[in-house]
Amino acid sequence: MSPGEAHVAPYSRRERLRIATIREIKDVARTLLVQEGPENVTIRAIAREMGMTAPAVYRYFSSRDALILQLRVDIFAEMARYMRGVIGRLPESEPGRGLIGGARALRIWAIKHPHEFGLILGPWAPGLGREETKPDRNMGWVFGSVFSDLISDLWRVRGFPAPKEEELDPGLVRALVELSEDQGVEMPPGALAVMLRCWVRLYGVISMEALGHMSFAMPEGKSFFEFELRHLCLMLDIEEFYEEDTA
Repeated sequence: MSPGEAHVAPYSRRERLRIATIREIKDVARTLLVQEGPENVTIRAIAREMGMTAPAVYRYFSSRDALILQLRVDIFAEMARYMRGVIGRLPESEPGRGLIGGARALRIWAIKHPHEFGLILGPWAPGLGREETKPDRNMGWVFGSVFSDLISDLWRVRGFPAPKEEELDPGLVRALVELSEDQGVEMPPGALAVMLRCWVRLYGVISMEALGHMSFAMPEGKSFFEFELRHLCLMLDIEEFYEEDTA
């Protein structure tokens, strides 16, 4: 048998059972999140739903916080896959269209999954999976890289208006340079500042709608979202790609 034909041993029965149990624990945790809110996602509640004891669940997750952290990782990845799927159907040579499509995809996902969105990007009770700051930052960048890649491509392909480095506060410049080096985003500080401004605006309007904070002003937030999206396109000089969303 050649090296390329070497047989890879499957998981043992014990390991398959462990993987299946971990998956079930996370599925039950997500159901509790959606149906009863994050404060009710507890090891005891999960054990009760699965017909297990709490100590048995602790054999798979060392703490409630560890479980919530893993749930956040999975949800971040799911959201990023959805957005990349939408963006992947658009021309790679026109990152402006991808940015518009990605922004709309994020809004759709957030509205369909408000509890999950609230867990990963919204306000929440202290102690829900954020004891480990570095993993939290890394999993957030799985999502953040969707937008940073598009805006990096836009900067490389055609550029967009951005302040010069000397026009920015020195402390902000240092933070942006650190971000660039840490995450491998090859843009000057001014362009990075514009990227973050775009994200803050998108996050703000989507979060307000998905978490129900827009209802005081209007019954649905799509029209205001499109208003903000169009202004974002003006900021990035890609207004020619903007078309009214009639869906």
